[in-house]
Amino acid sequence: MEQVRFPGRSPEARVYDIIGIGFGVANLALGVAMTEAPEEEQLDRLFLEARPEFVWHPGMLLEESGLQVTVFKDLITVENPCSRFTFLNYLKDRGRLFEFLNLRTLFPSRIEFNDYLSWAAEQLDRWVCYGQEVIEVLPVSASGELELDNPTLLKIVARDRATGCTVEYFSRQLVLAAGAEPTAPEGFDFRCQPGVLHSHQFLDRISDFPDREAPYRFVVVGSGQSAGELFEYLMDHYPNADVTAAIRRFAYKPVDESDFTNRIFFPQWVDYYHQLPDDKRRPFFEDLKDVNYAAMDSPLIHRIYDKLYRQKVRGRERCRVAPFLELESLEEDRDDGLRILFRDVMQDTPVVLPADGLVLCTGYVWRKEHPVLDALAPWFERDSLGGYQVCRDYSIATRASFRPRVYLQGYCEDTHGISETVLSLLPVRARDILTSAVAALTSDQPMAVAASATRS
Repeated sequence: MEQVRFPGRSPEARVYDIIGIGFGVANLALGVAMTEAPEEEQLDRLFLEARPEFVWHPGMLLEESGLQVTVFKDLITVENPCSRFTFLNYLKDRGRLFEFLNLRTLFPSRIEFNDYLSWAAEQLDRWVCYGQEVIEVLPVSASGELELDNPTLLKIVARDRATGCTVEYFSRQLVLAAGAEPTAPEGFDFRCQPGVLHSHQFLDRISDFPDREAPYRFVVVGSGQSAGELFEYLMDHYPNADVTAAIRRFAYKPVDESDFTNRIFFPQWVDYYHQLPDDKRRPFFEDLKDVNYAAMDSPLIHRIYDKLYRQKVRGRERCRVAPFLELESLEEDRDDGLRILFRDVMQDTPVVLPADGLVLCTGYVWRKEHPVLDALAPWFERDSLGGYQVCRDYSIATRASFRPRVYLQGYCEDTHGISETVLSLLPVRARDILTSAVAALTSDQPMAVAASATRS
């Protein structure tokens, strides 16, 4: 779309067609789709990212960890196999295509896939402002003033992390893809509690235990892929440590990746899921939960079992999987580190595990009602469950007097299905959002504007 300039302002000042909050893998896929769009679909765009550079799950970039989906489910291949942003083109550009093909696998390491994503992000640098922490989004008029009746624009207020200054941006549309928030049971504070860390912090916080030969005591809580990977990591990298994997169920459960189940990652099932009434979606979701939650790859389960067996053969069982344990509370012992309190859900008895380090693989929460959108909440329509009503194109349904569009990426699992938080349909979702955004802008009447991006 044609850039909208502000009368009497500097050449850089403008209203953007669309601004993305967050530049992780979801908005990166959207940026790729926008870059490859035909001329008539080009949008004046900007992405705001709080981190100083692009990185994908930095706390979990373990040497041994592999991608769980095929490389063909990259940023663009399923939408445009001829794109210059495909994983195969990345390999060609890096000079590793034949070496990778010789591996005879379609599942690269997580470190290599992060490098691919960073490679793609570098090519979109001109549309990204890093170090911009978005604080709030406000409804404004065409003059840039707060508007509570008929908003026509959005003012995105960010804090520049390098300078501490407040920066204001203006846009007709918004895409929120700020990611999930790590979560833990009440009473466990992984942000400041010594010895307690969440899986997303792992590679940063494991440095709190610098002596690899020390007899540390670790407890890993969780039964999903991350929990298994970190349990294995601690077994391998701390050869004298005592490591307990505490899980609520009887055993690790393998991901259901059977052929018929995996059809849920076909685009048409998003259409099917979205048109279902609310009371039908939840049973459908629960039936498919094993494809993404509290389950792990079968090869990882086998490796863990094999390593525990080999310890038993040697008569040195320093690691174990402890079933039926539900995490309850935590006590700090000045002389003995942490005392972690569980309940055996089968025996209904308390269990106490002493530890030096507690690793919480307790998942993430995707808050559709994200706090940066609070000022816009009065214009958002609600669904039958009281949450924001999300349309098939990932936009939040709004009152007729609210002109801007607000799109969500990653927050719509309850309305768009279990594929929402994984890599599989990123390019398809990006295309859906781009098509909708272009259609909304081209159907709009031209607006006169007299506001400016400002700094204070």
